Amino acid sequence: MALQISMVPFSTAPSFTVADIQQQLAQLWPDLPASSDPCEEDGTCSLQIGECFIAIGLMPAPIPWSDLEGPCATSILWRDAESALKPHQMHAVVTVSGELDPVALSTLLTQATVALMATTPTALGVFWCNAALLVPKGIFTDMALEIMPMGPPLYIWVDFRVGWNEERTASGFTTGMRALGHMEFETHNASDSPAELRERLMSLAGYVLDNGPVIKDGNTVGESAEERIQVVYAGSGFGIEGEVMLLEYQPLPSSSLH
Repeated sequence: MALQISMVPFSTAPSFTVADIQQQLAQLWPDLPASSDPCEEDGTCSLQIGECFIAIGLMPAPIPWSDLEGPCATSILWRDAESALKPHQMHAVVTVSGELDPVALSTLLTQATVALMATTPTALGVFWCNAALLVPKGIFTDMALEIMPMGPPLYIWVDFRVGWNEERTASGFTTGMRALGHMEFETHNASDSPAELRERLMSLAGYVLDNGPVIKDGNTVGESAEERIQVVYAGSGFGIEGEVMLLEYQPLPSSSLH
């Protein structure tokens, strides 16, 4: 049975009930199946949505700083994450499990996470565990409510990490695609700027989520006939587990340089 997890840090001790969560789920997503089997015991709320089980456990301790330090330093959506999160002393673990495809399970986890934050004013934001990604409460909620009805909200499900190399090429990789049922993307020699590379990785991630695993080993991708980027299934140079889709940028044809 598949399982996905998020964590919600709090500035002060929250107060919520399983009835609060049920009310918010029904209000924010009226098309969801009605929740059932509500239960509260030992600091944990749980309920069923269809065939899926949702559990929210309150932890009387902060999220370990070793888990947050790197994401705080790299989050583009939460610039003051470190100062906001260092003082927190409590967090909740939101778990969703069931026989759904990975995107549907991520959708339900997002809905449960937003429902929890809607009941607790002291919620600071979300640690999306599948991508080691930090998102502040307002942005996570807005993207869930406004973007998710139209398609996967990539910015809150997938981390797109990019940067310059010394030779003025760019490197980058994704984290979170594997939890959505796909290989991660990675490159070490992009001729794009980091900002352009982030947009390219987002476009490719959205493409495979919309169309399935249609990019095969050896395929080329690019936004024009002249742009040739070969996709190679390979081990990761960034320590990502399993094979990744490595983007190898090919030199531009000489005719396009004039």
